[in-house]
Amino acid sequence: EKEKMEVKSIIFFFSSLFIFSCSLSTIDNKEKPNIVFISIDDLNDWVGFLGYDDVFTPNMDRLAENGFSFSNAHCPAPICGPSRTAILTGMRPVTSGVYDNNIKFSKDLPNVVTLTEHFRKNGYQVYGVGKLFHGGVSNVPREAFDEYGGRIGSAAPFSSSDLQNSKQNPSHEVTILGKKFRLPLNGMPADRYWNKAHTFDWGSVDLPDSLFSDRVSVDWAVDRLEKIKDQPFLLTLGFERPHQPLFNPIRFHEMYPLDKVNLPVVPNDDLEDLPHRAKQLALYPKTSGRHETVVKYNQWENAVASYLASISFVDELIGDMLKALEKNDLIENTWIVLWSDHGWHLGEKYHWGKATGWYRSTRVPFLIVPPEGNLEYNSSVNIYNMVNLLDLAPTMADMAGIPKKKSWEGRSLIPLLKGQIDQWEEVSLTTLSIGSHTVSTPDWQLISYFDGSFELYDMKNDLNQFKNVIDQPENFNLIERLKKYIPKESKWKYFIRYMDYKILVPNDGAIQVYNQMLEGKNDKDIAQDLPVLVEKIKSYLKKYKPKQNKFSIESL
Repeated sequence: EKEKMEVKSIIFFFSSLFIFSCSLSTIDNKEKPNIVFISIDDLNDWVGFLGYDDVFTPNMDRLAENGFSFSNAHCPAPICGPSRTAILTGMRPVTSGVYDNNIKFSKDLPNVVTLTEHFRKNGYQVYGVGKLFHGGVSNVPREAFDEYGGRIGSAAPFSSSDLQNSKQNPSHEVTILGKKFRLPLNGMPADRYWNKAHTFDWGSVDLPDSLFSDRVSVDWAVDRLEKIKDQPFLLTLGFERPHQPLFNPIRFHEMYPLDKVNLPVVPNDDLEDLPHRAKQLALYPKTSGRHETVVKYNQWENAVASYLASISFVDELIGDMLKALEKNDLIENTWIVLWSDHGWHLGEKYHWGKATGWYRSTRVPFLIVPPEGNLEYNSSVNIYNMVNLLDLAPTMADMAGIPKKKSWEGRSLIPLLKGQIDQWEEVSLTTLSIGSHTVSTPDWQLISYFDGSFELYDMKNDLNQFKNVIDQPENFNLIERLKKYIPKESKWKYFIRYMDYKILVPNDGAIQVYNQMLEGKNDKDIAQDLPVLVEKIKSYLKKYKPKQNKFSIESL
């Protein structure tokens, strides 16, 4: 009997301990804040809270009035795949090896714990919908979410099949709900004729909001907020817009009459002081189309208006999300984080799209709004310090009170929000591609290309970057200081440009060759097709043994 009593006592003790620990865990979890994580695709700095007056963004502006807006926020990379990978892994492209959109998480980063999975491992319920990870639904890591609402894609209300180049020759008709549409809506042929789909298109679409992908995503997120029982939660909401094609309900286009649209200022000689590689980036239609095509078809005003319409559509949907948080009494204990993965050109530098090192590609809108019930932070603060979206992971971990991973390379912004920072390194790094980077400070932007060429801009006096001052002697010491922030890419021994070729020489000596202007194949290694060129490069390196690892060769 005594032994039985002892066993019962032990069982009671451990049962009580388990119940007590669970109670503590429940208390801890209830005290932890929720986070709504809003990503917007291809949104440049054309928003009201950053001083752009030609757009209607009342809901984003209201968020800025209740939280922290970052005037000098830049992306880790100016293209979707590497930027989002950097944000969600906490690692720079140079570290992860993800420099372009050809990213498959399960294959390329099988052992990396993503930001959302890290929250799951630390007591959070994690929900997601829309575009957070780059690529389709199949590219979302299996452990990323407790529940994922899927992604329809940016083509909606049309299908991806409707946008196929093979059908738009030069146009074709699509019928939806009895209404006929002729694609492309803007009447422009595809400059990227080699792509499967022609997405460089825009225009109003008189169809119900429910057929548009972002409306579907927000409806899913609102429904999820109403059903969430367990807190804390992390809810990620990924908007497709203003990523092309720029299709929106007609009422948003009516907000921007074409005769009232202000076009970006583009001087006729804007490319004259640029190095060879910069001109390539300006003129090659890597992600969108050619400026000359837009002008030829008289579509510049329509494109700008459609881009603004897309932004206002997203803003209205953000307003619906805010109403849902308030309706469900979640606003008191929920952080809101809003960001865009990179900027977007609308003719600046004669470029359309992204993937450049200029300010229009690197600068992004970025907001952090504390819970209304958290009195530790002041509201409506504009932060001018240099920050990078790489800082999101450690910042969110500090918001949630969970551990930060040692592999994360960003800086927590919480000390900035609390006004506790006296010393802050005012620099941000954006990686364009292998060997090419932009270093941004409050006063300057240095763009470094793989062939050893540079651009330098005075951001205090030349925000439009009309004058490249890299050759001015008085800037020599400044340039040398900024160069120190360019990362060492130790995998590569040489980065070389010869004519339009980008030539990479890894440490193992296996030469890679890319034709930067080869339409549709500029990111394909074609070394095996050019054996004579490869042998000439090998002979050059053997003969001259260059001390610089980035340079151009004028003749072979």
